[in-house]
Amino acid sequence: MGLKLPPLVKYEQFMSDEDFLDALYEYFKQDFVLTKPVYKSSPIRLKRFPLRNNREATFYHITTTGKDENNRNIDVPRAERIRWIKPIIETNDRILLVWENVRKKEESILLYHEKENFLIVLRKRSNGIVFWTSFYTNKCYKKKLLKEYSEYHKKLKTPFFQRT
Repeated sequence: MGLKLPPLVKYEQFMSDEDFLDALYEYFKQDFVLTKPVYKSSPIRLKRFPLRNNREATFYHITTTGKDENNRNIDVPRAERIRWIKPIIETNDRILLVWENVRKKEESILLYHEKENFLIVLRKRSNGIVFWTSFYTNKCYKKKLLKEYSEYHKKLKTPFFQRT
């Protein structure tokens, strides 16, 4: 049957940025605060602090962009896909490309929906898995991800389509 993603939360449907963020937070709260997604039998945790407008740090990070964490702007393509995150984390569908990497001494699990150009990053911790970020990818970054995915599976000698 395949992975069916929910509709986007379209920015144009809202009167203001705050209305958009309020709606997004309701989806986020349902998927990550009131319930917890599970990846391979491990409940997914959030980076809660620092809170911004009484919202978890992870929410702020997955709906905005910018290098300065104290001054980020809404990233509309990224934010509109907020409803996709939980279903992607919880699926076993082979449409996803799954691999691991290490950046800045941090071990991560990457879940990439190539057709939709959407990446989710989960961080491995001694006490579980943390949902770190997600974003919509451009062509240049997609090429980098596909190369990293291919190299990871060649190194492990695993089939490229296999969930790790």
